[in-house]
Amino acid sequence: MKIKLHPLVQKTKVELARLDKDTNRSIEEYQKYNSAFLPISVEPKLRARALRFMNALINLLEANNHSIKFELNRCHIEMYGQLTEINLRQKYFRKRFKDSSGYGSDTYEKSNKLEFQVGSYARKGWIDKKTKTLEDYLPVIYAHIEKDSIWWAELRKRQRIEEKEREIKQKLDDEKAEIIAIENAKLEKLITDAANYKKASEIRSYLQALQEKINQTAGLNSSINQDYIEWAYKKANEIDPINNISKSKIL
Repeated sequence: MKIKLHPLVQKTKVELARLDKDTNRSIEEYQKYNSAFLPISVEPKLRARALRFMNALINLLEANNHSIKFELNRCHIEMYGQLTEINLRQKYFRKRFKDSSGYGSDTYEKSNKLEFQVGSYARKGWIDKKTKTLEDYLPVIYAHIEKDSIWWAELRKRQRIEEKEREIKQKLDDEKAEIIAIENAKLEKLITDAANYKKASEIRSYLQALQEKINQTAGLNSSINQDYIEWAYKKANEIDPINNISKSKIL
Protein backbone atom coordinates (compact mmCIF):
# COMPACT_ATOMS: atom_id res chain seq x y z
CA MET A 1 0.00 0.00 0.00
CA LYS A 2 1.42 3.35 -1.05
CA ILE A 3 1.72 5.89 1.75
CA LYS A 4 0.78 9.51 1.14
CA LEU A 5 3.78 11.61 2.06
CA HIS A 6 3.54 14.81 4.02
CA PRO A 7 4.40 17.86 1.82
CA LEU A 8 7.65 18.45 3.75
CA VAL A 9 8.63 14.79 3.38
CA GLN A 10 7.81 14.87 -0.33
CA LYS A 11 9.82 18.06 -0.78
CA THR A 12 12.77 16.48 1.02
CA LYS A 13 12.51 13.35 -1.11
CA VAL A 14 12.74 15.37 -4.32
CA GLU A 15 15.66 17.44 -3.02
CA LEU A 16 17.63 14.38 -1.89
CA ALA A 17 17.16 12.79 -5.33
CA ARG A 18 18.52 15.96 -6.90
CA LEU A 19 21.47 16.07 -4.54
CA ASP A 20 22.38 12.47 -5.39
CA LYS A 21 23.58 13.82 -8.73
CA ASP A 22 25.53 16.68 -7.15
CA THR A 23 28.77 15.37 -5.66
CA ASN A 24 30.43 18.77 -5.19
CA ARG A 25 28.15 20.60 -2.84
CA SER A 26 29.41 23.80 -1.19
CA ILE A 27 29.01 24.76 2.45
CA GLU A 28 26.36 27.29 1.40
CA GLU A 29 24.38 24.51 -0.31
CA TYR A 30 24.56 22.34 2.81
CA GLN A 31 23.32 25.27 4.89
CA LYS A 32 20.51 25.93 2.44
CA TYR A 33 19.46 22.29 2.65
CA ASN A 34 19.59 22.23 6.46
CA SER A 35 17.42 25.34 6.70
CA ALA A 36 14.52 23.97 4.64
CA PHE A 37 14.59 20.16 4.41
CA LEU A 38 14.39 17.24 6.82
CA PRO A 39 17.74 16.11 8.25
CA ILE A 40 18.03 12.72 6.59
CA SER A 41 21.52 11.37 5.99
CA VAL A 42 21.32 7.86 4.57
CA GLU A 43 22.29 5.95 1.45
CA PRO A 44 19.64 5.70 -1.29
CA LYS A 45 18.89 2.08 -0.35
CA LEU A 46 17.66 3.21 3.09
CA ARG A 47 15.98 6.41 1.96
CA ALA A 48 12.46 5.13 1.40
CA ARG A 49 12.34 3.76 4.93
CA ALA A 50 13.85 6.94 6.38
CA LEU A 51 11.24 9.04 4.61
CA ARG A 52 8.43 6.80 5.90
CA PHE A 53 9.75 7.16 9.44
CA MET A 54 9.85 10.94 9.16
CA ASN A 55 6.39 10.90 7.64
CA ALA A 56 5.01 8.94 10.58
CA LEU A 57 6.74 11.25 13.03
CA ILE A 58 5.38 14.44 11.45
CA ASN A 59 1.86 13.01 11.24
CA LEU A 60 2.03 12.08 14.93
CA LEU A 61 3.23 15.58 15.80
CA GLU A 62 0.55 17.37 13.82
CA ALA A 63 -2.16 15.08 15.22
CA ASN A 64 -1.19 16.45 18.64
CA ASN A 65 -0.92 20.10 17.51
CA HIS A 66 2.88 20.14 17.33
CA SER A 67 5.07 20.88 14.33
CA ILE A 68 8.45 20.97 12.59
CA LYS A 69 10.31 24.26 12.68
CA PHE A 70 13.56 25.37 11.04
CA GLU A 71 15.79 27.76 12.96
CA LEU A 72 19.50 28.63 12.71
CA ASN A 73 19.92 26.21 9.78
CA ARG A 74 18.63 23.32 11.88
CA CYS A 75 15.46 21.25 11.90
CA HIS A 76 13.53 21.12 15.18
CA ILE A 77 10.39 19.69 16.68
CA GLU A 78 8.36 22.44 18.35
CA MET A 79 6.34 21.41 21.39
CA TYR A 80 4.85 23.79 23.95
CA GLY A 81 6.98 26.59 22.58
CA GLN A 82 10.22 24.59 23.01
CA LEU A 83 12.53 23.50 20.19
CA THR A 84 14.24 20.09 20.04
CA GLU A 85 16.77 19.55 17.27
CA ILE A 86 16.38 16.25 15.38
CA ASN A 87 18.49 14.15 13.04
CA LEU A 88 18.00 10.86 11.20
CA ARG A 89 21.09 9.11 9.95
CA GLN A 90 22.53 5.83 8.81
CA LYS A 91 24.48 4.29 11.65
CA TYR A 92 28.24 3.91 11.23
CA PHE A 93 30.13 1.66 13.61
CA ARG A 94 33.64 2.56 14.61
CA LYS A 95 36.19 -0.22 14.58
CA ARG A 96 39.72 0.00 15.83
CA PHE A 97 42.53 -2.06 14.35
CA LYS A 98 46.29 -2.27 14.57
CA ASP A 99 48.67 -2.64 11.68
CA SER A 100 51.71 -4.89 11.57
CA SER A 101 53.79 -2.33 13.47
CA GLY A 102 51.26 -2.18 16.28
CA TYR A 103 50.01 1.29 15.40
CA GLY A 104 46.30 1.66 16.11
CA SER A 105 43.73 3.62 14.09
CA ASP A 106 39.97 3.85 13.64
CA THR A 107 37.80 2.99 10.69
CA TYR A 108 34.06 3.33 10.21
CA GLU A 109 31.81 0.68 8.69
CA LYS A 110 28.37 1.38 7.27
CA SER A 111 25.40 -0.53 8.58
CA ASN A 112 21.82 -0.92 7.43
CA LYS A 113 20.55 0.46 10.72
CA LEU A 114 18.76 3.79 11.16
CA GLU A 115 19.45 6.05 14.12
CA PHE A 116 17.22 8.92 15.23
CA GLN A 117 18.79 11.59 17.42
CA VAL A 118 17.38 14.47 19.44
CA GLY A 119 19.22 17.39 21.02
CA SER A 120 22.10 19.56 19.87
CA TYR A 121 24.87 18.84 22.39
CA ALA A 122 24.06 15.99 24.77
CA ARG A 123 22.21 14.03 22.12
CA LYS A 124 19.98 11.08 22.84
CA GLY A 125 19.47 8.46 20.16
CA TRP A 126 17.42 5.41 19.25
CA ILE A 127 18.71 2.79 16.86
CA ASP A 128 17.49 -0.37 15.15
CA LYS A 129 18.01 -3.51 17.19
CA LYS A 130 17.58 -7.17 16.42
CA THR A 131 14.25 -7.36 18.22
CA LYS A 132 13.03 -3.78 17.76
CA THR A 133 13.08 -1.42 14.80
CA LEU A 134 13.37 2.35 14.92
CA GLU A 135 9.69 2.56 13.92
CA ASP A 136 8.78 0.63 17.09
CA TYR A 137 10.46 3.33 19.14
CA LEU A 138 8.28 6.11 17.71
CA PRO A 139 5.90 6.31 20.74
CA VAL A 140 8.92 6.28 23.08
CA ILE A 141 10.64 9.01 21.06
CA TYR A 142 7.50 11.15 21.08
CA ALA A 143 7.00 10.67 24.84
CA HIS A 144 10.65 11.60 25.53
CA ILE A 145 10.45 14.82 23.51
CA GLU A 146 7.09 15.72 25.05
CA LYS A 147 8.33 15.16 28.61
CA ASP A 148 11.50 17.14 27.97
CA SER A 149 9.59 19.98 26.27
CA ILE A 150 7.08 20.22 29.14
CA TRP A 151 9.94 20.35 31.65
CA TRP A 152 11.67 23.18 29.78
CA ALA A 153 8.38 25.02 29.20
CA GLU A 154 7.56 24.92 32.93
CA LEU A 155 11.10 25.94 33.85
CA ARG A 156 11.03 28.94 31.52
CA LYS A 157 7.55 29.88 32.77
CA ARG A 158 8.90 29.93 36.33
CA GLN A 159 11.91 31.92 35.15
CA ARG A 160 9.64 34.49 33.49
CA ILE A 161 7.58 34.79 36.70
CA GLU A 162 10.73 35.13 38.81
CA GLU A 163 12.14 37.70 36.39
CA LYS A 164 8.89 39.69 36.59
CA GLU A 165 9.02 39.54 40.39
CA ARG A 166 12.64 40.73 40.31
CA GLU A 167 11.67 43.61 38.03
CA ILE A 168 8.84 44.64 40.37
CA LYS A 169 11.13 44.42 43.42
CA GLN A 170 13.84 46.39 41.60
CA LYS A 171 11.32 49.07 40.69
CA LEU A 172 10.17 49.33 44.33
CA ASP A 173 13.79 49.44 45.51
CA ASP A 174 14.57 52.17 42.97
CA GLU A 175 11.55 54.20 44.07
CA LYS A 176 12.55 53.79 47.73
CA ALA A 177 16.13 54.81 46.94
CA GLU A 178 14.84 57.86 45.04
CA ILE A 179 12.69 58.93 48.02
CA ILE A 180 15.67 58.53 50.35
CA ALA A 181 17.89 60.50 47.96
CA ILE A 182 15.31 63.32 47.77
CA GLU A 183 15.02 63.43 51.57
CA ASN A 184 18.80 63.50 51.94
CA ALA A 185 19.06 66.29 49.38
CA LYS A 186 16.35 68.31 51.19
CA LEU A 187 18.11 67.83 54.54
CA GLU A 188 21.44 68.81 53.02
CA LYS A 189 19.89 71.97 51.55
CA LEU A 190 18.26 72.77 54.89
CA ILE A 191 21.58 72.49 56.73
CA THR A 192 23.31 74.61 54.08
CA ASP A 193 20.57 77.27 54.12
CA ALA A 194 20.66 77.44 57.90
CA ALA A 195 24.45 77.83 57.87
CA ASN A 196 24.25 80.53 55.19
CA TYR A 197 21.50 82.35 57.08
CA LYS A 198 23.62 82.32 60.23
CA LYS A 199 26.63 83.56 58.25
CA ALA A 200 24.59 86.37 56.64
CA SER A 201 23.19 87.37 60.07
CA GLU A 202 26.68 87.44 61.54
CA ILE A 203 27.92 89.62 58.66
CA ARG A 204 25.04 92.07 59.17
CA SER A 205 25.69 92.21 62.93
CA TYR A 206 29.34 92.92 62.22
CA LEU A 207 28.45 95.63 59.70
CA GLN A 208 26.08 97.30 62.13
CA ALA A 209 28.85 97.38 64.73
CA LEU A 210 31.27 98.69 62.13
CA GLN A 211 28.82 101.41 61.08
CA GLU A 212 28.40 102.51 64.68
CA LYS A 213 32.15 102.62 65.13
CA ILE A 214 32.57 104.75 62.00
CA ASN A 215 29.86 107.14 63.14
CA GLN A 216 31.51 107.50 66.55
CA THR A 217 35.08 107.89 65.31
CA ALA A 218 36.28 111.06 63.64
CA GLY A 219 38.99 110.96 61.03
CA LEU A 220 37.98 107.61 59.43
CA ASN A 221 37.65 107.68 55.67
CA SER A 222 33.86 107.56 55.61
CA SER A 223 33.65 107.36 51.82
CA ILE A 224 35.83 104.24 51.53
CA ASN A 225 34.26 102.64 54.58
CA GLN A 226 30.77 103.30 53.26
CA ASP A 227 31.60 101.65 49.94
CA TYR A 228 32.90 98.64 51.82
CA ILE A 229 29.79 98.43 54.00
CA GLU A 230 27.47 98.59 50.99
CA TRP A 231 29.46 95.88 49.21
CA ALA A 232 29.43 93.70 52.36
CA TYR A 233 25.65 94.07 52.81
CA LYS A 234 25.19 93.07 49.19
CA LYS A 235 27.25 89.91 49.73
CA ALA A 236 25.31 89.08 52.90
CA ASN A 237 22.07 89.37 50.95
CA GLU A 238 23.43 87.11 48.22
CA ILE A 239 24.19 84.26 50.61
CA ASP A 240 21.08 84.75 52.75
CA PRO A 241 18.56 82.03 51.66
CA ILE A 242 15.68 84.13 53.04
CA ASN A 243 16.35 86.76 50.37
CA ASN A 244 16.37 84.06 47.67
CA ILE A 245 13.04 82.38 48.48
CA SER A 246 11.39 83.96 45.44
CA LYS A 247 14.19 82.67 43.19
CA SER A 248 14.07 79.00 44.23
CA LYS A 249 11.77 76.52 45.91
CA ILE A 250 12.00 76.06 49.64
CA LEU A 251 11.32 72.30 49.43
